[in-house]
Amino acid sequence: MENKIKKEILSLSTNLGESALDSILSDGIFKDIPVVGSLISLGKLTYSISDYFLLTRIIHFINGLDLKTQDEIDKFKRKYFKDKDYNKIGSKILLAIEKADDQKKLKWLAKCFRHYFDRKITRSNFLRLTTIITNAFVEDVEKLKVFDEREEITSENDIIETYILDQLFSLGLLETHGFDAGDISGVNSGNIYALNEFGKIVKDKILE
Repeated sequence: MENKIKKEILSLSTNLGESALDSILSDGIFKDIPVVGSLISLGKLTYSISDYFLLTRIIHFINGLDLKTQDEIDKFKRKYFKDKDYNKIGSKILLAIEKADDQKKLKWLAKCFRHYFDRKITRSNFLRLTTIITNAFVEDVEKLKVFDEREEITSENDIIETYILDQLFSLGLLETHGFDAGDISGVNSGNIYALNEFGKIVKDKILE
């Protein structure tokens, strides 16, 4: 049974072998988080269904980090442990992983995490984006790409549903730029929406 579970777990990793995964799991990002450190070394898997699902989510997250070699893993770990709040960051990520209800969210969380440690986004943006991704509806977030066509979109328009714009605004990815009465027939009227700072990061760095 243990070997079967181990094979299933290893098959989820698109880039890394057993030793590389263990390097991240048992002596890396998650090592100081109690529930993880006690169960996820590949050499001593538990049989709990909840543990198994947590581990598979973590593996999907690790795949999203796009670490292909042991050297890349070691460099990433060094960056991670240099952060004075690495424990807080790790706990935040684990909570988001546990709450993620879609594999795409795990990939987005990983990209966000990687961008933070590559200094492409700030700590504040990373923490806020982690919360936004956790609470997001995946299909709505993917619609941010319509802002490649127009910088500003009114609530009554011909390319995206009004309720999706409202949801993206509530989520914290859009800002309003006033009101537009539209043309003589009322087309393209209503609140004017545009990407805010977080919406731009998600569209350009997370969804790419």
